[in-house]
Amino acid sequence: MVARQLRASGGMWFRFGATQIHVDPGPGALVRALSHAPPFNPRDLDAIALSHKHLDHAGDVTAMIEAMTSGGFRKRGVLLAPNDALVDEPTVLPYAQRFVERIDVVTERGGPYRVGDVEIRASIRHIHAVETYGMHLTHGNMRVSYLPCGRYFDELVEDYALANPDVLIVNVLRFRDGMDVDHLTWDQARAVVEGVRPRVAILQHFGTKMLEADPSALAQTLEDDLGIRAIAARDNLEVDLTTEVAAVGV
Repeated sequence: MVARQLRASGGMWFRFGATQIHVDPGPGALVRALSHAPPFNPRDLDAIALSHKHLDHAGDVTAMIEAMTSGGFRKRGVLLAPNDALVDEPTVLPYAQRFVERIDVVTERGGPYRVGDVEIRASIRHIHAVETYGMHLTHGNMRVSYLPCGRYFDELVEDYALANPDVLIVNVLRFRDGMDVDHLTWDQARAVVEGVRPRVAILQHFGTKMLEADPSALAQTLEDDLGIRAIAARDNLEVDLTTEVAAVGV
């Protein structure tokens, strides 16, 4: 998917009031941000956050740090990342680590890490090939959880349910197959959403089989069955979380 760019791999750009955070800037993140209409200005970012060091999530992180800090001439911003993204074959190149104002090393269930008026707590450690953590973000009364890559296990659902998110963003790579990989299948992602019970679920990070299965149709089924709002992400998707959550009601 990433090599062929069947779907863009630029990550997610959050705006919580005046605070802006770019999460998981994979390959193409900088170009995608600047080519958006209107452009997303990296110099307006308050933080860049990595769930893990794999290149589809972090390939453009050094480029984004350079852009956020005007090539290092304007030391600013926060970098949140697991330790193994910073040392021992770091995804974030060491010279760029010196450009940010602060580095918060993310640990299992760590935090709160504060960026502007946003509070971020890390999830339980995911079962994945590298150090991987999800994020529970809180801004005012809005709670957003991001569940990145990893294998299904029961404690995963328990951890995210305890965060009680209004919005749950779930990476669901696979549809239904027998491959033994550290990623959720569609049925496992559905079980996670059912266990966590957010008001809004956003599904993303699709592999080719998920695309063939029609993520929008799967999301509609989830919405009909669970009575929540379910959205299948697409390139350049913009979501007003406050509006979506309010539309679902209590």
